[in-house]
Amino acid sequence: MMPPKATYKKFESEPGLEFEFYLADRLGMTVARLRAEMPHHELVAWHVYHGRKAQRRELAEKQAANRRRRR
Repeated sequence: MMPPKATYKKFESEPGLEFEFYLADRLGMTVARLRAEMPHHELVAWHVYHGRKAQRRELAEKQAANRRRRR
């Protein structure tokens, strides 16, 4: 069964929602529990941390690709 379109639209209109689901999944809890137990400032810090981690990984991949091309 496919979720209703409203569910997809909610993820599109609320960028942080997908991260909340990701983090809750990684921590083995529901989004409701995550929201109840984690202070908002900590959730924001986790979001920033994961964003920066992804940026560093992407930069390292680009640098490695550039090094391979120069050979």
